[in-house]
Amino acid sequence: MTTVAVDSGGRRRAIGAILVVLILVAGVVSARAAAVTIQEDRLALEPGEIVTVHAQTSWGLPLRDALSWSTQPSGLGTMDERGGFHAGEMSGTGTLTARFGSASAEIPVTVTCPKAALIQGVRFDVSCGPVADVYVDVNASGGAEHARAEVDREADRVSRDLQLVADRRFRVYYLGSTAAFSTTVQWLGRGFSTGPQVRESDAAYLDLEDVIAIDQSQTSITQTAQALRHELTHRFLRQLVGYTNVAKIPTWLNEGLAFLEESEPGWLRTEARVVSASSAHLGRLPSLATLSDLDQWNDRTGLDHLYQYYAAAQAAQLLLDDITLPGVIRALKIVGSGASFPKALAQAVPDFDYNAFGSRFADRVAALLPAYPGITVAPGSPDGTGVTVIAYGLTPNAPATIATKGPLERVAAGRVDPYGIYVKYLGAEWPAGQYVVTLETEGRRFEVTATR
Repeated sequence: MTTVAVDSGGRRRAIGAILVVLILVAGVVSARAAAVTIQEDRLALEPGEIVTVHAQTSWGLPLRDALSWSTQPSGLGTMDERGGFHAGEMSGTGTLTARFGSASAEIPVTVTCPKAALIQGVRFDVSCGPVADVYVDVNASGGAEHARAEVDREADRVSRDLQLVADRRFRVYYLGSTAAFSTTVQWLGRGFSTGPQVRESDAAYLDLEDVIAIDQSQTSITQTAQALRHELTHRFLRQLVGYTNVAKIPTWLNEGLAFLEESEPGWLRTEARVVSASSAHLGRLPSLATLSDLDQWNDRTGLDHLYQYYAAAQAAQLLLDDITLPGVIRALKIVGSGASFPKALAQAVPDFDYNAFGSRFADRVAALLPAYPGITVAPGSPDGTGVTVIAYGLTPNAPATIATKGPLERVAAGRVDPYGIYVKYLGAEWPAGQYVVTLETEGRRFEVTATR
């Protein structure tokens, strides 16, 4: 048997010597100034393009092990470990920075606006303005320059109305057909796990991708501004709270504020108010709780789908009346920190009772009209001309006859809708002049004078 003696003290002395050597080597290395160099003076490329960037450290360490990369703004593009810069999908200018320890090198980057694009077989002309890149289906009306001017104008309007400034560039797509709209939205929204909801929609905002899409075939060229303002409102609210918190905004507030921004005093806002009031009077107004849930919102179809926007607009307006826009913005900024909307409201406006607001919602909406049933008239109609006549508080599903006397005389039979509403639009096909509009249902007669 061989005995081996271990000199623990010697081992400690050897380890100490190794550490000294390492410290001396580190001192020599640190004494040499660290440096990073990038061969390219600047980068200029189109959205989605990839170019190789040649960079090195003063000690020749491998690129992927030695350097860290960043772009400013972050959406401008990304670097892969092989040194390939991948341009983002929006145009803009900024910088690309390579870092090694405390040393860094920086070059300017420009992602230029493309003249044209092809997405899933849909061809686009492209025009880039100060706030957004605008892609217009070659089969859509108006052209790219018209669309870009509209986006610039409406984005400025929504920014002023909401007292928010766009923090980064975004994209807007105008589609010339429902098929192209569906195809493009599905492709743009491919990052969503379940796909974006576009059923019964003529426009959509994809909050994950920060993209607006408008089906121009469902909206006349003179009315795309309304759809655009609606989606821009969603876009600015998403910016305010961040993508991870956008679902914490109650759907009624998100959609209600968008509807208010979309509509102007006139037929649409009047129709929304009267329909909601009639619904509340008949006990059919959705509660705030059911208007808050996005899944329930997306599941509604037909009139239920349309009228939920009307109800949401009344809820949003009542909240603005109670706590003002600055109060709403304060609450949403707190939502952006991760708080739930009720907690954010309590913090932003301590004397506001959210539970009472919800419980009183139907009664307050019913009180928007002085008496039931009745009839009223508002300027404008869906085609942008004429007037709209609305009868309300009627017996749901009852048969009705409506007659017009004036420059054009007509009689039509129909039915009151399930919410007690009967609507008659006197649009572009009706000659200018004064009309007497009479609605008869269940032995009752309602009459109003409308000037077209």
